[in-house]
Amino acid sequence: MVTILTSTSNKSQVEEIIKSIERLHELVNINSFLDNTPEILYDIKVSENMLYTKADWLDAEPPYVFPEVEFCSDNLLALVFFKLNNHLKALEYTSKDGLLAFHIMISSSIKQGFEIDLNMAQEFLSPHNECIVRHYGNCTTSTSFDALKNLYLSALINYKDVDSKAFTIKHYCNLLFEVGNYAEAEEFIRSTLYENHLTHISSICLKNSLATAMMSQLQYPFNEEKIDTILDLYDECLSFYESINDSINTGLCYVNASEVASYKNDYVSSKNYINKAILIFKKEEIFELLGEANLRKANLLYNWSKNGSPQYYKPAINAYQDTLKIFKRDTHPEQFADIHHNLALIYSEIPVSLEEKPMWTAFCASSFKEVLAIYKKETHPYQFAMASHNYATALMGFPEAKLHNNTDKAYGLFGDALSIRTAINYPFERALTLVNQLELMWLMHNETEIEETENYELMLQKANEIKTLVTDEKLVATANEHIEALENLKSVLTKNARDIDSK
Repeated sequence: MVTILTSTSNKSQVEEIIKSIERLHELVNINSFLDNTPEILYDIKVSENMLYTKADWLDAEPPYVFPEVEFCSDNLLALVFFKLNNHLKALEYTSKDGLLAFHIMISSSIKQGFEIDLNMAQEFLSPHNECIVRHYGNCTTSTSFDALKNLYLSALINYKDVDSKAFTIKHYCNLLFEVGNYAEAEEFIRSTLYENHLTHISSICLKNSLATAMMSQLQYPFNEEKIDTILDLYDECLSFYESINDSINTGLCYVNASEVASYKNDYVSSKNYINKAILIFKKEEIFELLGEANLRKANLLYNWSKNGSPQYYKPAINAYQDTLKIFKRDTHPEQFADIHHNLALIYSEIPVSLEEKPMWTAFCASSFKEVLAIYKKETHPYQFAMASHNYATALMGFPEAKLHNNTDKAYGLFGDALSIRTAINYPFERALTLVNQLELMWLMHNETEIEETENYELMLQKANEIKTLVTDEKLVATANEHIEALENLKSVLTKNARDIDSK
């Protein structure tokens, strides 16, 4: 539906224009300023013989700003059909206004990914629209990040209307978000957010962006005061989006609020937020967002189970399995692999009886194989190393296998991980792998004295290497414990060798 907000003096004329097209009135709501329609809910406004289209703060359309145009039948119908996504029909009514046709074609091209020739279009673009076209459009000539950043900053200099400035800031901050520059984005938002004369919708949308910028800068140990501030921002945004029945932005806010609540270990609130998001995306049949929300819920339940509530392991498994119905191997290979990675970890950690253990270890091995079938050493080295390390660690807790040696297999997987986790590139990760590999080597059987001596030297070398890689007190202490145990072992090996010689 398209909503037209009009002055009382223009209302009858607007109604006649809409009625002139068969059944068009079924798709158009016409309200006067006296109907108490919130201005944020209109698509087209008719005032003083001019037509206005509002800036789309809710991200339903490209953030292209149409200039005001003269109120006449053709211009109104062109904008109505444009808002109904019938762009070809819209262009039929623009023969008398070539500039309106230009704006419709450019905005349509951004939305549909059509190529835009900036050499032909640039002179007709406002500073804001040039930024939007270069930022979101499929342009024949690319624009570097620095050049686009300077264009945005230039566009922000001459604004007289604070709301229009805020709209450009919102999308400039999106650009900064894309490169992880959240601190600068936060600064820009704060510089405008508390100015006078901001409309309610612009204030809310900037607060949503502010919450995103702040959330993305949180670091462990988390500052609870900042977390509460972010949650307050999201709650304010949620109240607004729900009041205007904007289900998409409501759902996205619930997802973000769920993540922030989990940072303060408020698992109950986090679960409530994400469950509401899931209901929204399921009702709206937005399956990509539904998958992301299901994944968020599964990760939440998994973390909850690891933090003293093991009863949530099985709900976490169910949530991951639900997510796999959307993120399938063929369509979303990386999400599919990440989900199976988490499932494998759960299968290795879940407390079960000895009778059930073989079944769960089989599930664990199967999921790790799914991960390593996608995360190859050549294409995804970091993920390959992480999966290899975790699979090896899990194997250390497996029951004895009949067809192969779990310890030998684990040792090989640790070696695969170490081939990627070099001292130069991943010193901390390498230290973790060496610690776990040392634990494994204590369990391995040596066939000969020569092999025993060689493994002793290798273990000592690995323990000493850990101390060169990290300053972490816990890891260094673990390395020293291994070195001390190896020194004790050395005295035993020396005594045994003397005993043998004496015989």
